Amino acid sequence: MKAKKGEITVFLSLVLVILISILCSVIEAARTNGIQFQTECVADMAIQSALAEYNRELLEQYDLFFVDTGYGTKETGYILLEEHLRNYMEKNFQIEKGIFSVNYKDLLQISADCAVILEAAGAADGGGEVIERKAVDYMLDKYGLLDLSEIRHVSNTVEAEGFLSSTMEEERAKNERAIRKVDTSVTDKDGKKHKIAIDNPADNVNSRRGSSGILTAVTKEKGISDKETNLKDYISHRAYEEKDGFLLGEKEVTIVEDLLFQKYLMEKCGYYTKKKEGSCLDYQMEYILAGKSSDRENLKTVVNRLLILRETANFLYLLTDSSKKAEAEALAMTLAAVILFPELKDLIKLSILIAWAYAESVNDVKILLEGGKVPLGKDSMSWNMSLKNAMKLELVGEKAGLKQGLTYEQYLHTMLAVMKREERNLRFMDIVEMDIRQTPGNQNFCMNHCIHCFTAEMTVHSERGHSYQITRTVGYLK
Repeated sequence: MKAKKGEITVFLSLVLVILISILCSVIEAARTNGIQFQTECVADMAIQSALAEYNRELLEQYDLFFVDTGYGTKETGYILLEEHLRNYMEKNFQIEKGIFSVNYKDLLQISADCAVILEAAGAADGGGEVIERKAVDYMLDKYGLLDLSEIRHVSNTVEAEGFLSSTMEEERAKNERAIRKVDTSVTDKDGKKHKIAIDNPADNVNSRRGSSGILTAVTKEKGISDKETNLKDYISHRAYEEKDGFLLGEKEVTIVEDLLFQKYLMEKCGYYTKKKEGSCLDYQMEYILAGKSSDRENLKTVVNRLLILRETANFLYLLTDSSKKAEAEALAMTLAAVILFPELKDLIKLSILIAWAYAESVNDVKILLEGGKVPLGKDSMSWNMSLKNAMKLELVGEKAGLKQGLTYEQYLHTMLAVMKREERNLRFMDIVEMDIRQTPGNQNFCMNHCIHCFTAEMTVHSERGHSYQITRTVGYLK
C-alpha cells in the first residue's frame, strides 16, 4: 500500500493557528478600543447630562448657569454630583432589550465603577470673584462694550473729592463748640450776670440731623417696606468652605468689567424706586450698600449716605456763590448785633451756611426718591431751597422744568463703585440666596454649593478584564 504525504495538512494547520491568533488579537484590540470609545462617549453624555441640571431659578432670575451640587439638600460636598455622573454612565452602558436586540450579545460588558470630582470652580470662590466674572460674561454677551464713562467720571469725582468720607459733621461740631465758648454773659443794673441765649436759626436744622424724622420727611412714609430677614442664614454671615477655585487669577478684572458688574447688579436687583417682585427684601441694592437686616434700616442708611454726599457738594457750591454768602452774612450780622456780640458774626455765618447746605441736601434726597434728578454739582439754576425755607427745613421739591442731573439709580451706582469688591459680592450672593430659597425645592439653596465648571475622573471596568479611566474638565465656558 502506497503511503500518503501530509505536507499540506501540516502547513494548513500552522497557517490556521497563525490566522486564528491574528484574528483573536484583532478581536481583542477591537474590544479594547471599543471599551475606550464607548467609555468616552458615555462619559461625555453623563457630563452633559450633569451640566443640564443647572439651577433653573438661578438662570431665570439672574441669567447665570451654575450646578447646585446640593440638589436641594444640605449636602456641601461633591458626593451627589459624583453619584449622578456614575448613574448616568451606568444607564448609558446598559443595553435596552427590544425587538431587534433579542439575540444581541454584549461583547464589551462595561459598567461604571465610580466618578470623582477632582476640582471645581465655585460661585463663591475668591469672595465671589467667579460669580462676578460670569455676570460680566453675560453682560458682554448681552450688550457688548457699553459706554460707562459718565458713571465712571461721577464715581471718580465722588472718590477724589471725598464726598462720601466728608468731614462736614466734624466742621459743624467744631464750629458749634467755638460758638459755645464765647461768653455771652451780661451784667444787669443789679450787678447780676445773665447769659444771653443765641437764637441761631441753624440750630433748628442741626437738631434734626440723624433723626428718624428725616426718613419721614423725604418719603412721607409712602409705602416704606417693613420686610426683614435673619442675616445669619446667608453666606456673608456664615462660615463656609470655598471650592478649588481653579478659575481664579486667570485674568485681572478691569475697571470696565467692574463697572459692567455694577450695572448687572442694578439690573437684577430691586431698590426703592424699582422694586423686584417676589423678593425677600424690597430694597436689595440698599441692602448691598448697607448690609442691614431690614428694608427700613437699609433705606435709612443709604439716605444718610446720600445726605453726606449731597451736603458736601452743596456746601462747596455755597462757598462759591457770593449772593448766598451775602444772605447768610446779613442774617448772622443781624443776630450778632441783636445780642451785642459782633465777634459771633463769622461763626454764626458758617453755621448758617452748613445748615443751608444740609437743608438743600434733604430736599435733594426727597427729589431723588420721588424719581427726579439732582446734579452732582449745583449752580444757581439747580439750587432749590431759599434761606428762609432752609432754616425752617420746609422742603420745596424740584424746580419746574429742571430735568438735568443724576437719578437715584445713578447715585446708588456711584456709591456701589466705591465699595470693597468682596463685601459687595458677598452681599449680592446673600440677595441671590434670599430670592432662590423662596422658590419650590430650593429651601436649602447655598451659593457656596454652586459650581460653574469642574474636572471629573471616571473609572469603568469590563467583565472581560479590562478597565479604563477618563478625565474631563467641563463647564459653562465661553
